[in-house]
Amino acid sequence: MSQTAAKSPKYHPPIIQGHSDYRTYRPLSLPNGITILLVNDPQSKHFAASVSVGSGASSDPRALPGLAHFCEHMCFLGSAAYPQENIYKQYLSQHGGKSNASTSMSHTTYQFDILADDTVAEHALDIFSNFFISPLFTKSGTGREVHAVDSENSKNLVNDGRRRWQILKDLGDATHHFSKFSTGNKFTLPAASEDATAAGAAAESKDVNVHPLTTVLKEIDSNYNEEDMSEFVRAALLAFHRYHYRPKNMAVVVVGPQELDTLESWAVPRFSNIPESEDTMVANGDSDNHSEEYATKWFRLEKLATKLIEEAAKEAPPVSVQDAKTVNYDPAFRPELQGGKWPVLVTTKPLQSMRKLVLFFPMHPTYDNPDRSPTRILSHLFGHEGKGSPFATLQDSGWISSLSAGTRVGGPDQNLFQIDVSLTEEGEVHWKEVVNVIFAYGKMLCDAVEVSLKNNETCNATAAAAEEDVLRRVWDEVGRIDRMHFHQTSPGAVYSFASSVAQSITKHGTNKCLSVGSMLDESPETLPAERLASYCKRIAPENCFIERCSEKAWDEVKEKYKDEEKGEEGDAFQFGKQTEKWYGIDYYISPVNDEDANVWKEAHIKSLHLPEPNLFIPRSLELCPELPEEARTQRIDKSMDPPKLVVNNSVGRLWHRLDDRYALPKSSLTLLLRTPTSEHKLRPNSLHHWDYDSETAMKSNLLTGIFSDAMAQDTYNAHLAGLDWSLSKSSSGYTLSCYGYSDRLSDLALKLLSEFTTGNFVNESYFQTNKDKTIRGLKSYFESKRADSLAMYYRNLLMNWRGDGMEKSLELAKSITMEKVIGQHETIWTDDGIVLECLYTGNISEMDARSFFDKAAGIIKTRSSSPMNGSDTAAKSNSGWVPGPFERRLPYEDIELHFQSQNEKEENGAVIITYQSQIPGFKGKTLSSEESMQRSAAIRLLCSIIKEPFFNELRTKQQLGYIVSSYYDINFTSRQPDLVEALSTSASSPSLSTTSVDSMVLYVLSRKEPPIEVTSRIDDFLVNFRSRLKDMDAAEIQGYADSLADSLTKPIRKLGEEAKYNFCKIRRYAPEVLGVESEQADVDLGWDNPQVMANALRGLDRSYLLQVFDELVLKQETRTRIVSTVYGKTFPMPAQLKTRGTSSTISSLEDLLAKRSKMIPFDPSTNYQPQSSSTFFSLVRSVGKHRTALHYAAAASMMIGVGAWAIGLKSSSCEKKQLK
Repeated sequence: MSQTAAKSPKYHPPIIQGHSDYRTYRPLSLPNGITILLVNDPQSKHFAASVSVGSGASSDPRALPGLAHFCEHMCFLGSAAYPQENIYKQYLSQHGGKSNASTSMSHTTYQFDILADDTVAEHALDIFSNFFISPLFTKSGTGREVHAVDSENSKNLVNDGRRRWQILKDLGDATHHFSKFSTGNKFTLPAASEDATAAGAAAESKDVNVHPLTTVLKEIDSNYNEEDMSEFVRAALLAFHRYHYRPKNMAVVVVGPQELDTLESWAVPRFSNIPESEDTMVANGDSDNHSEEYATKWFRLEKLATKLIEEAAKEAPPVSVQDAKTVNYDPAFRPELQGGKWPVLVTTKPLQSMRKLVLFFPMHPTYDNPDRSPTRILSHLFGHEGKGSPFATLQDSGWISSLSAGTRVGGPDQNLFQIDVSLTEEGEVHWKEVVNVIFAYGKMLCDAVEVSLKNNETCNATAAAAEEDVLRRVWDEVGRIDRMHFHQTSPGAVYSFASSVAQSITKHGTNKCLSVGSMLDESPETLPAERLASYCKRIAPENCFIERCSEKAWDEVKEKYKDEEKGEEGDAFQFGKQTEKWYGIDYYISPVNDEDANVWKEAHIKSLHLPEPNLFIPRSLELCPELPEEARTQRIDKSMDPPKLVVNNSVGRLWHRLDDRYALPKSSLTLLLRTPTSEHKLRPNSLHHWDYDSETAMKSNLLTGIFSDAMAQDTYNAHLAGLDWSLSKSSSGYTLSCYGYSDRLSDLALKLLSEFTTGNFVNESYFQTNKDKTIRGLKSYFESKRADSLAMYYRNLLMNWRGDGMEKSLELAKSITMEKVIGQHETIWTDDGIVLECLYTGNISEMDARSFFDKAAGIIKTRSSSPMNGSDTAAKSNSGWVPGPFERRLPYEDIELHFQSQNEKEENGAVIITYQSQIPGFKGKTLSSEESMQRSAAIRLLCSIIKEPFFNELRTKQQLGYIVSSYYDINFTSRQPDLVEALSTSASSPSLSTTSVDSMVLYVLSRKEPPIEVTSRIDDFLVNFRSRLKDMDAAEIQGYADSLADSLTKPIRKLGEEAKYNFCKIRRYAPEVLGVESEQADVDLGWDNPQVMANALRGLDRSYLLQVFDELVLKQETRTRIVSTVYGKTFPMPAQLKTRGTSSTISSLEDLLAKRSKMIPFDPSTNYQPQSSSTFFSLVRSVGKHRTALHYAAAASMMIGVGAWAIGLKSSSCEKKQLK
């Protein structure tokens, strides 16, 4: 590495950090002006770095929308020191790393992480830093990478959030920096000759979207050509990088386990090399043309580009709070832009079914002091869900399902505050009344602020007067909770930390980069009452524009303006249909009649009031007395002990672990009601045979949604105080999860469990809200989803879905009544075999965990033993079968799914290829065979090795699309009831409940080539990859293995993640390992799988990897593969599909379901083989004693018996032979 002599850095004062933050920090700045924060995280196994540039799309030239975003893309494609385009991603991939970058209106941020080995980390930082020292921006690179930008934009065209964001930009002042099109496409950035030709053709045809560069380039040569246009884009990229990627405009965060002195020795000399001056130009523009004529033209292009960049930069406000103090209020949204009078109504049409009502209020910016921002408390109050809030009032009326409030667009020059409401079907009819409630609450807040101001004026206010100042009490509660969260949160992953802090430094400097927004210095006396009063007054109709986004709203306004023609572009504003420029989206602007506006101005509702005191704020933050002294400081790097089984009886199991790694007053509680009633129903005339039932599954989903809505108001204060919960349905039963501060966690969980058992929460309003949400989601699914989402849907419908598809689900949803949902709730308690599976971990003693479990068990027992559950009719689910997930075994053939996207806006096609391993995956050293471990390790390693070359070939080189991805996938499937019965006669039959299934997945989203061609390109790549793997140096393979092993064994850094990891194993494997009332205390459920898998990875060699790759991917006779293809409008699905080789080609739902009906569940004891009468006979003979299982045998007439290993007729070594 070539380095200039680095001058001594200037060290900054220490930063403010939380009490639970064990990291050490060293903030400094270099003579060239760059700010660097060095962070020592002694417990991290990864090294990370991030650079945030204080410039984004607001600095784009008007003639080149998307240039900042394009610059972000180009920085990755090589530097003078490292010219190879894929060197960065390749190196990260080889050493367990990842990277990303993003461009907002104000920032461009780059980040990466990698394994923390000193040599590896320093070299990665060297590659990374050179992006900002001497990026190449080659001519060939710009010509290719603009297609990636264009592909990224094309995928956004079908995203409702992006579409509504573009409409919001279109509503603003067209001369304001906020209105700029930030993504760009190949038209706005004609960097390739064919794109420049298209732009030129548009200019010749007087197209409405004539490229603005046509005017700019005439300053150089009136006879400019397409080559000049593409050359100018590259010149502009270089000029943008020179001007904005200056050290003074950048912040760097470097974090790892290395000592601060080491990190400083790495960072300082490298980032000192970023030039201070922005006037360096590139000779000859990276061209082979060295003529004087070309040099002269390039000089003129670059000079003009520099001028354009400098002028555009003046439009963007400064990013740093210090520099922004002189910025004037300059809102992008003003009444004069929509006819001079507000409120106005904006109507938009969603792709996905929704009913949105959004109120927007331009406010003065609060950029200078986020801790004392009036919008901070406005967001809290308007978004509150407790009694007396707008949400509670409107939910009780049955008009809304959610409400949130906060800043939508913020910056030094403006603040657009929004209140976002999701309406029910009834609420849409009453949307004006919903708006009225919002304005009534705003008026009530104005009155409350007046009370607070009066109390503030009288310094010697009485105690009674102080108690009346509810607003100051609320402000104090918000501050207490924010401070508590700041001090009681342990550091997270270095990857996300680095980027967020780098952005914070560009705005707030180093001292408060971690603490800003945590209200550390606030108290009841610091309530910004005067500013808040002025903000509350702006929650008024005359300062508001309203968006309605729904099909009904669209139909209404379309009918209103059906006879009116749209005005010509450039005409004065007129109400009616408008068209957004870049996405081409239509929307309407219409006036609100004076009568409605006047009603809103006078709005008053007595039931609205400020929040009651929050009783869920922890009373104590003390650590558990049983915790030993050495565990009272954080030690994330300590090995993670498994939870201990402390209760195991007929009621259920309690697993407990007193945390000794995080030293925080927090706990995690997960309670599974293990029951088949969540997705199954009893077979007729049976008390223990359960069959999957789509209606039952849907009723259970509705039930959990209804419960969440019913408890929203009562538990919102708990959420604010750091206690979160969820109730979910899965194939295993119903899971209640609670997480947060230990003090009140058990109380919350018991309250929720008790409420759930009563069933009193089911009412017509909550039922209709959730039913409507379900129907709308199903109804708009195909018309709103991206092509890759649809390809994944069709694949999953074949592989692991139990229902018959979205269309059938929609019919089912429409037929479900509230009485059926109530009946489903009652059905849960008819199962006398319900088993509680509880994990309580964190800052909780074993005694307290046992106390909770006993109380929870009592609640369930009381409910289950109610009179309706007579012993002669109660169902039994604990008959050897354990409900769980499901996956089908793919047959030994290629299955091709071909479907046309029904989303009329979708330009892209998608290809998702899945290779399913036929050998069961690894579950644990005592739960799986050696072969399973080796095979799983090999598939994981192959997926790791293939990731970067796949991306580099199909994305970077071939530019097939923005999304090019490959990954290792793992799924789980439970043994099905009939097979459990068929195997139950064997004394030596293993107690298997769950099987792990490994897969390799590759997918591409593209509009450059037809999906069939994309599939061929993937196939070609895979064939070539084998040659690469065969020639790969053993040391390189070992490097990949070591990196993956290190990544797998890096410590979990959050209690919630640890609890989730452990409970997944408990849910899947506890039933097959443990019997009822087992005395085992130390139970192996694969707790140490990461370490076991890491050891297996390090022992793999090339020959075995080639063998697995051939069997999994290349050999037709051994591979099982699905190619799921969805066609967009660029390349529609051909009328005639060609069958390739041994492929089964499916292009209709009926054919897919027919194919699925012939597939068998994935189970170690079953597999496919050529059909023969003797095979079928042996199968029937094996299960003949169990008549209820005969239909299973008939359906599986092509599988191998019941499995010799499974029924104990052969030794375990025979299993390997059979599975092969």
